[in-house]
Amino acid sequence: MDKKNINRQYVGQYFLIMFSASVVVCGFAFMQYCAIQKVDFNPTDYLIPIIVGAIFGALIARIRILLKKLNIERELVIEKNMKIHSYVGTIVHDLKSPLSAIHSLMDLFSEESDNLSNDQKVYLTLMKQSSTSMIENIILILDNTRLEAGVKPDHLEIGNPYFTIQSTIDKYLIEALNKSISIQRLIDKNLPLVEYDKSSLDRILSNLISNAIKYSPANTQVKIYTEVFAHRLNIVVKDEGLGMSEEDLKNAFQEFKKLSARPTGAEASTGLGLSIAKKLVDQLGGEIVARSDGKNKGSEFEIKLNIISQNS
Repeated sequence: MDKKNINRQYVGQYFLIMFSASVVVCGFAFMQYCAIQKVDFNPTDYLIPIIVGAIFGALIARIRILLKKLNIERELVIEKNMKIHSYVGTIVHDLKSPLSAIHSLMDLFSEESDNLSNDQKVYLTLMKQSSTSMIENIILILDNTRLEAGVKPDHLEIGNPYFTIQSTIDKYLIEALNKSISIQRLIDKNLPLVEYDKSSLDRILSNLISNAIKYSPANTQVKIYTEVFAHRLNIVVKDEGLGMSEEDLKNAFQEFKKLSARPTGAEASTGLGLSIAKKLVDQLGGEIVARSDGKNKGSEFEIKLNIISQNS
């Protein structure tokens, strides 16, 4: 609906509000005048209340029209954003398949590395790193697109997340080893029951563990452990990396907000990982907290999930 149609639609209401406000102001002035003067009200005394009422009514009507226009503009922006996210998601999804194929070919070439020269091995390693980084970025963008579109897990199950946590950690053992980073895990096998989605929890932990490795120098440790309290289960990912400033902590979960630290191995960073992790944790009804004692003092991320009573 354009501005002209909005104005036509509200022109009658505009004057009605002006008239109503004028009557109210005039009536109030009449009662005050009679109460004080105790005489008949002079018709000429209506002039000022009419003008005041008309101005007051015009302002109210104008505000209503502006609010209507604002709501229409907001709906248009939301619709356009949805289309953009859908378009980007489609393009990025189409890129994922050929990149995955290229990455698989790199694995095949790696198996024949004995027949390659040293230079070819270096090029092959660089190609694998580039394709891996691109695939990770594509997954992040797809995750963000789904979340922006309001897609939620089809079904949250109640169970022990032990095996999901362990399988996610296993995916990053080689990546950590390649940077001479050790992963220490202290995960109780008999964790309490929580309501979660396996895929969502995997994506949350993947983002946190990947970041811990990405922003940690060689010969450091990433520690992943669980804590059980009366009503919640905490999953903690703690590193000995570059740490975060107070400003970083304020912006940690904002979209596309790159923090002051830079990956120690020249890895790519989109600024989406932590914001996606927070959105996914919110969908699980939990909470995520970031902590750091400052630059070069490591970072700690704590996922808090509500424990489900076995009697419920």
